[in-house]
Amino acid sequence: MAADGAALDRIGVVGAGMMGAGMAECLMRAGHPVTVWSRRGSEGARRLVAGGAVEAGDVAELVAGCDVLLTCVSDAQAVDAVAERALPVLRPRMLWIDATTSDPAVTRRLAERVSRVGAVLVDAPVTGGPPEAEAGTLFSLVGCPEPEWARVRELVARYSKDAVRFGETGTGHTAKLLNNLVTQGTMALLVEAYGLARRHDVDRAALYEAMTGGAARSGTLLKAVGPALKGDFDGARFSISNAEKDLRYAAALTNAEEGDWLVHAAHARLRRAVEEGRGGHFVSRLLEP
Repeated sequence: MAADGAALDRIGVVGAGMMGAGMAECLMRAGHPVTVWSRRGSEGARRLVAGGAVEAGDVAELVAGCDVLLTCVSDAQAVDAVAERALPVLRPRMLWIDATTSDPAVTRRLAERVSRVGAVLVDAPVTGGPPEAEAGTLFSLVGCPEPEWARVRELVARYSKDAVRFGETGTGHTAKLLNNLVTQGTMALLVEAYGLARRHDVDRAALYEAMTGGAARSGTLLKAVGPALKGDFDGARFSISNAEKDLRYAAALTNAEEGDWLVHAAHARLRRAVEEGRGGHFVSRLLEP
């Protein structure tokens, strides 16, 4: 509920992309008034406005008219850019939910700045894709102060089938990076394995059958390799640039001198693809011959 208890929280959404638009639609279906701002005037923002959302002229206008700010943007740098416009108009007891897959160090620093005006920043990145966002069946990984958990859980439940609190602010983003370390690290290993299979004349379809029937089975294997064997290299619909960013943030959590070199190796594989100009492609494109 809003601070006065009279109505549902007014939600301001920054980042109405493939994920943010679906999350905002779920909030609208639950009865929340939604205002949206998109830097590029995205298709998702236009869809939200057509469905009854209000479009703000800028971030400051959006924040001034909402009780809860929801961000789902590209990276920590984009979150920082939102903060510079939002901080001057944040009010006490406002809640900022950041669903970006971001850098925990940036999150903790921003949380401190936000707290100085009496507002609260929590991190709540999600797992799942655009279909799950629209259906309201995402999984939210939350880092927030314990006293805020009940309020945050009620809000993220509008677009999530489940939500887990991992600890204080910053731990949600850390947990998401660890999740993506496994999924994108697996993707990097699959690219190497199927490249080796091709070079050593191993039947890749037979290898896939063996993997799906054993311990190598994973969601990444099924989404990426299965379609690729049929000529569809867009099965894992997650961009190489996003995967590189996530593993870059994950690598910042590690200490290579203590044996965390595998994280850096997986990141280097993705960084090389970005440097080759392939960042806009889906990660499963790395399986192409």
